[in-house]
Amino acid sequence: MRSLATWGGAILAVLVLASAASAAGHIAAGQIKGIDAEKREFVLTDAAGKDFTFKLSDRTMMNRGGAESQSDLKPGDSIFVCYEKGLLTWTARYILIRDGASKNWELAHGKLKGYDAERQNFTYTSDDGKDMTHSAAFARVWVNNHEVAFDDLQIGESVLLVVAREGGKTNLLRVMSERAEN
Repeated sequence: MRSLATWGGAILAVLVLASAASAAGHIAAGQIKGIDAEKREFVLTDAAGKDFTFKLSDRTMMNRGGAESQSDLKPGDSIFVCYEKGLLTWTARYILIRDGASKNWELAHGKLKGYDAERQNFTYTSDDGKDMTHSAAFARVWVNNHEVAFDDLQIGESVLLVVAREGGKTNLLRVMSERAEN
């Protein structure tokens, strides 16, 4: 009986750790098919026509045209969503609504590789292993929803980026990171 409880505890610990590991930012893109305010969830249809359901949390942030809020999602919106894969649900963490000023913006995710203050370049390794460098002249940096300086970021840290693509140029607009608070 005791070994069954031990195994049960071990399995639970593995599931919790697997859930935390999967919290790395996954990104999806598509159009909002529908929103269920009561259930606090929405359905996203991707470019291939496949539907995905995402939960909204109290921490979900939405960005439309550079203005952030927690309640600006509408059916028909074209979005990028950064989400966490849970065991049973996917939870939206950050939603970039491609509208107006933000119609050419995208989300990207990776690990910080470096920041060159003199050249104002930000380099990160994308989730697919490619090193990417963007101009960071107009970028703002946020850690745990507080604005900070680039120097406050740590090499190897997981980052979510808002990137503007226009006229063949790519500009970094925002760098976001979440850390465990002490």
